[in-house]
Amino acid sequence: MAIEYPYSEQAEKATLGAMLVDEDSQRAGLSSLEPGDFFVPSNRLIFEGMQRISEKQLAIDITTVTDDLNTLGQLDSVGGVVGLTALVEGVVSANIDYYIDVLKEKKNLRDLLDLINQLTDDVAKKKIADSDLYLDDFEKKVIKIARNRRSGEFLTSANVISEIKEKYYQGAASKNHVIGCPSGYADLDRILNGFQKGDMIILAARTSVGKTQLAINFALNAARLTKKPVGFFSIEMPAEQIVNRMISTCSRIPNEKLRDFKLNQEDLIKFDEGVNKIADLDIYFDESSTRLIDIQTKARKLKNEHPDLALIVIDYLQLIEKEGKSENRTLEVSAISRGIKLLAKELDVPIICLAQLSRRLEQRPDKHPLLSDLRESGSIEQDADVVLFIYRDDLYKGADEPRRPETVKTELYIAKHRNGALGMVNLTFVTTTGEFSSYSQFSQ
Repeated sequence: MAIEYPYSEQAEKATLGAMLVDEDSQRAGLSSLEPGDFFVPSNRLIFEGMQRISEKQLAIDITTVTDDLNTLGQLDSVGGVVGLTALVEGVVSANIDYYIDVLKEKKNLRDLLDLINQLTDDVAKKKIADSDLYLDDFEKKVIKIARNRRSGEFLTSANVISEIKEKYYQGAASKNHVIGCPSGYADLDRILNGFQKGDMIILAARTSVGKTQLAINFALNAARLTKKPVGFFSIEMPAEQIVNRMISTCSRIPNEKLRDFKLNQEDLIKFDEGVNKIADLDIYFDESSTRLIDIQTKARKLKNEHPDLALIVIDYLQLIEKEGKSENRTLEVSAISRGIKLLAKELDVPIICLAQLSRRLEQRPDKHPLLSDLRESGSIEQDADVVLFIYRDDLYKGADEPRRPETVKTELYIAKHRNGALGMVNLTFVTTTGEFSSYSQFSQ
């Protein structure tokens, strides 16, 4: 059974009538509406005429609209002068915002109906080659419809200031005075003011430096300090291994003892305490998503189910696959990086994405990471709002130099900060348990 397209002829006529007699209504209608928002063909023609008149910087009224439509031979199609005059009878221009909302609502419903009809047709004609790709495209179109409810409107300074004030009040009320999602490290939060909503934060280093472990600490701290959900996408290792590392960090039992099940009575008490700490946190793990499209879909689902989502961690960027074949990996990584940045903005959630640095870093006398080490990996540097580099001097000591393998000083560089200062933060890394802490606790 065919479903009739939803529309409101009364609201369409009321909108056009208000625009014919009131300049404020004209500005509201022309800035918020498009011809497709009018379902009745004659009403659409009248609105298009108003757009043309506005482009010519002429006044919009019955006379100018009549002349415009008459020139194009469309006047009779809208009921002539009589039809235009009827539009302004009993019109209430003060209700223009309500009329626009009704038109947008009906247009959204028509667009959704078109999507459903297209889906039904594609399934019936077996046009869907890859269901994952198709569903991702379908989801994007639904989101686009949702965003189109009152698209094109400006944000007033009062609106923006109101949002900023709310953020600052929240920051002032919090114990650590951080506006964004806290990292758990005072010196880092002092520079970044926490991980900000909509930001993509790149956490990069060479292999075996501690990227994943620091990301784990960020996730634990965010979940503990905000009391909100955190998402963790692990492409490199199974979720069980990530949780085992978390247990080691929270219980302060060396990971090697946990792996080999060499726990004494004291360790078992610490183990229970660590497990309970993690169980109280709202952390969601995904170990099955390797494609960008899968990560995007599951992240949207997580945000939809948990609107207060505090943070997403992705480990790590160069392991993510892009749908479709590509002969140029650099371009592929650029597309993935851009996709993650857009996802952070769409969900309004900070996303920490780990990245591997180039081997060329090892060939330099000075092993400290530079932004140029990222430039070989597509547009990661350009897309990122914040770039953090991890450096450990102990990894480059000679064989005859003393080492402190269990407790090491770690330098965390803020190499890019789109909205603030750069700097360096010293952390302590306990290599046996994977715990990072402030350097003030480091034993000299």
